[in-house]
Amino acid sequence: MGLARNRWLMLLLLMALSCAPVRSQEAEEVIKVDISLVTVNVSVTDARGRHLSGLRAEDFLVTDEGDPVRLDFFNTQGSASIIFVVDMSSSMRGEKWQRLKAGMKKFLTTAREGNDYTLIAFSDAPQLIASSIGAEELWQKFSGLKPSGQTALYDALLLGLSALEQVAQRHKALVLLSDGQDNSSHAGLPHVQQEVLTHRASIYTVGILLHKHDLFVWEHDGRELLNQLAAATGGLVLFPALEEIRGVLETINADLSNQYSLSYYSPSRAPGWRRIQVNLTRDSSRLNLRYQQRYLIR
Repeated sequence: MGLARNRWLMLLLLMALSCAPVRSQEAEEVIKVDISLVTVNVSVTDARGRHLSGLRAEDFLVTDEGDPVRLDFFNTQGSASIIFVVDMSSSMRGEKWQRLKAGMKKFLTTAREGNDYTLIAFSDAPQLIASSIGAEELWQKFSGLKPSGQTALYDALLLGLSALEQVAQRHKALVLLSDGQDNSSHAGLPHVQQEVLTHRASIYTVGILLHKHDLFVWEHDGRELLNQLAAATGGLVLFPALEEIRGVLETINADLSNQYSLSYYSPSRAPGWRRIQVNLTRDSSRLNLRYQQRYLIR
């Protein structure tokens, strides 16, 4: 009787061991299911450019390829991951650099607590200076830079877009600061244009001028690129003169701080472009909603 009982227990143990790898494999397969979380950063402003605050998740209607989606995450006035892509070419020396440093210091002291920052500097080639650091450490890194060399703007943008994949926050943005046309990149303009919409982040482009209305320092392709980057991603394009740099950075800071981040899981995993539309449940005829209206599933 005891021997039969032991054999029965041994049989149960062997059955359990044989089933264990199957259950482990099934669990692993469930964990690895690829679901795409889409985050749309939305700026809501009135006719005077003032931000509309106090909206709730239920105030937004979001469709993906015409189909309504349910918001899984909603965030306002939360922390953001911000990537600065900064021109360090020789033309940035002197007053331009001093004005930019003053503007950056003000930005970092007034930005929302909890933000993390990534710094990419570029001249002849782009360089990742620091990743996902705090405001104080970013200022130390930034203030130690010294302008020299050419302008690899396109290569720097591609590095900045790549860095967006590594940052921590769902709410993220890229801020490009440059004073002129690309003259040193390996990548071309079409490559940059192709990559922009594959990264879901607001892009703010700042084309620094020596004097107001001095747009001739930016050739047509350069101005078009900055406009396209901002328009396609719901950011802003700004061309400040030296005395306006600080105010422009304050404008970007305010816009980032007042964005609404709407996140949902994409209803499709089929490769290709998908179009997003965001509306308000209230009358929005006098309001302006800026956001990235397309994204790419690869």
